[in-house]
Order: sequence, then structure tokens, then C-alpha cells
Amino acid sequence: MTTGNQVTVLTWGCSHNQKDSQLIEQQLLQGGYKLLPEERMADSDVVVLNTCTVKKPTEDKILYVLDNLRNTGQEIIVTGCLSQAEPEFLQDRYPDFTMLGVNAADKILPVLTSQKFKDTLIPLQSFSETRDIKDNSKDWVEKPLLDSTQWNEHLNIVQINEGCLNFCTFCATKKARGHLRSYQREHIISAVRRVPTPEVWLTSQDTACWGFDQGENLADLLNDLNKINRKFWIRVGMGNPNNLIKIVDEVIDAYHSDKIYKFLHLPVQAGNNEVLRHMRRGYTVEEYEEIVFKFKKAFPELTLATDVICGYPTETQEDFQETLETISKTRPSITNISRYWERRGTVAAELEQLSFEERKDRSTELTHLCERIQEEDNQSWIGWEGEIFLAEEGSKGGIQARNKAYKPIIVDAPLDSIGTFSHARITEARSTYFMGEIIE
Repeated sequence: MTTGNQVTVLTWGCSHNQKDSQLIEQQLLQGGYKLLPEERMADSDVVVLNTCTVKKPTEDKILYVLDNLRNTGQEIIVTGCLSQAEPEFLQDRYPDFTMLGVNAADKILPVLTSQKFKDTLIPLQSFSETRDIKDNSKDWVEKPLLDSTQWNEHLNIVQINEGCLNFCTFCATKKARGHLRSYQREHIISAVRRVPTPEVWLTSQDTACWGFDQGENLADLLNDLNKINRKFWIRVGMGNPNNLIKIVDEVIDAYHSDKIYKFLHLPVQAGNNEVLRHMRRGYTVEEYEEIVFKFKKAFPELTLATDVICGYPTETQEDFQETLETISKTRPSITNISRYWERRGTVAAELEQLSFEERKDRSTELTHLCERIQEEDNQSWIGWEGEIFLAEEGSKGGIQARNKAYKPIIVDAPLDSIGTFSHARITEARSTYFMGEIIE
């Protein structure tokens, strides 16, 4: 494959995908390639698309971009979850594009420097449901947890495991990321020590099951990170209730550290036990609520984020009402609402589907409820004073900061204050963020 040296990397999806793109970009830079931003993609010789397969609307956007790249003359490389989960579909539709699947960082340079690169797609059978969860072969557990500072000198995104232990009926990501394989604790700790940023995100498909394949758990990891002798704040990424319930008291104890944001991303997906059973989620509504209320008792200022799917095929109107009741009871600060979308190759796609109108109506009703909850709860934060981390330039001006509860606060501060800690007062509550002022 012969190319020039200018490359654009496009990314969809979660913070795990963001980190994968950073690893890809680092390999490109080390190989002498020049990175161009998305707005200069037309000038690139190569376009790398790091894809996501969680939602149908996201897939549609990715396919739209791929369609527009068909006749540009550029070399197109497709990586990430969609190319891993749907290799035949993509290769049939785009026979001239190179498909690399997930974990593509170490394959980018061989693709770009060889006329014919064989075995570029990671075999799907290597991620089969029967894979031994104790398989911690050296070739992947020592996957480079590389330096992130050339992208953001203030934030280090650290992947802690690949895959998960769930087999949800609606999820196509399992096809891409496979069964649980945890990174070894010493490698994660080393990655956090080696890149001394003031903010660290721990990310994976399910942080709550980290270490289960090694006889360890998330609390063990957090306790070790809490011992690192420097000032930094940790955001723990999404964890599934069926795994977190097993270690909830230990994790809460670890969360008492000043280093950890009082932020919990715990997806409920549905507020009805029969729907959860059909989804194969592995927990009950009562167990979800138990986790939430234990965390809120320990940390009254907790920011709870959750995910809900509206219009799963077996969900009745009565079932959906129970979801509304669960949300009203647990009052999440952030609710990621998705209309159910069929994903090719999943169990749920074979069921009789609800109408799109019904899915839309339910998501609209839930959105209105969550907006009311968020507006009411946000008002209680007006007048709060405390420590903040100045994280990044605000999209609408100012600097976006976070307090220990991970609340986004826009303050007036110089750009060179990004990456530092300060103190602020919240003066105004907006729908999804706060306005504040720096105080001495």
C-alpha cells in the first residue's frame, strides 16, 4: 500500500475508543506521519476511521462518511468495534477499504508500509464466548499503555480491561471486544505514574468486572492508585450492576479517597425485572437501587449517571412505567436515553419489534422526566463553594472546570490555568452545566 504521509484519524464512541485512537496516532507519529485534523481531512493521504457499534444512528453516521470517501483517491482504513463486529458487511460494501478491527495500533504502520498486508482483520473466533477468561497472555496484557500527553497534557485515559462478562441480547459490542481480559494491576499503576497528569480516566467496557479473571477486583486497583503520592483526580468509567453488586461495599470504601470523583456511571437500562431478564442483564431493579442508595448514603453529593433503553422488543407500556418510577426514585443526574435499535447478529434483533413511534414516544416521555429531575437537583447546587479542577477550554467560552462531584462548572479564568486546581462558587444553574466564579 503506497501512501503519502498525511493522515486524519476520526473517532466515534466511548473513552476507550478515544484512547485507542491516541495509541493509533502515537504509532503514526513515531512512523513519521503527519496528523491532520478532521477539518483538513480532504488534504490527507490516509483516513483512519475508529468506529463504534453501540447505536444504529452512530453506525448510520459512520456509513455516511465511508460512502463519501469511496471515490476520493485516499487510502481508507477502518478500525474499531464496527469493523470487528461486522467485517463481512463492511468488506462487501467497501471492498477497496482496509478493515483492521479493534486493537489496531500495532497494525497501522505495517498496513501503510506494505503493498499487501495479510490477516489485517482480527479473527472473530478469538473473541468467542467460550474463550477462557483466565487467558492473560503476555502479548495483550502488556499492550502499550502509552503516553497521552501529546494529545492532552492534563488528562490520561487509561484502559483497564478489554471485553466484559455480560452477554446482553441487544449489544453488538460483545462481538467486537469479546470476553473479559483485565490488564495487570502493575501495568495500570505504572501507566498512571508514568504520565503524571492531574486527571485520570479509568475506562473499559465494564470497569466493575476488572480483575475478576485474575482473582482481584476494582477496589483493589483503586486502593493502590489512591496511594500514589501526587495530587490527581480519578474518574471511574461505566460499571455494570451485576458485577458491582458483588464488591459494592469495598468500592465505596475506596471511593472515600480524595483522589476519586464522586461520580458513578451505573446503567439500569430498564426498570422492570422481566425486561432485564430478557436483556440478560444479570441483575434486578432492586439490586440496581441497592447500589445507588448505598453510594448516595456514603456520598450525598454523588453524581449518578445511568443509561436507559426505551422500546426494547418485550417492553410493555406497563413495564416502561416501572422504568419511569425507577428513575423518579433514584434521580440520576445524567441519563443517557436511547431508543432501542436492532443490531445485526444480536438476539434481540430476531424478536418482534415495537413501532418506531412507540419507541420515540417513550424516549420523549423519559427525557422530559429526566430534564425535570436534573433542573430540580441543579438548583440545590447554587451557592456551593469548594475545590475545582480546571479541565479544558469551554465550548461556549470560559474554562470548564469540575468539582469533586464531577459537576461541570464554567468559570472565567485564563487559558494557562487549565490543568490546575482552584476554588470556586457556583452562581447559576443551567440545564446541563453550572456557571461559577473563582474565589480565594
